[in-house]
Amino acid sequence: MSTSRVGRDGRALVTTTQAAYSLGMDPKQFRGWARRRGIAPAGSRPNPSRGQALALWDLADINDALRQLPQRAACQEA
Repeated sequence: MSTSRVGRDGRALVTTTQAAYSLGMDPKQFRGWARRRGIAPAGSRPNPSRGQALALWDLADINDALRQLPQRAACQEA
């Protein structure tokens, strides 16, 4: 893991909570989702509460994983 604060596409790395929120998940669900898709944190930063370091995620990695999902039909017949 690097300590860089920007991802492959130049955007800032995000915390687990921020990444989870962007996908409508809680952090535990996001970590499971990322693990199943082979996404690893791109970096870390010290935790202000002196606990385990906070994982930082690259939005480009998340975007790539989302692009690999099968596309859902925009209109589904009832």
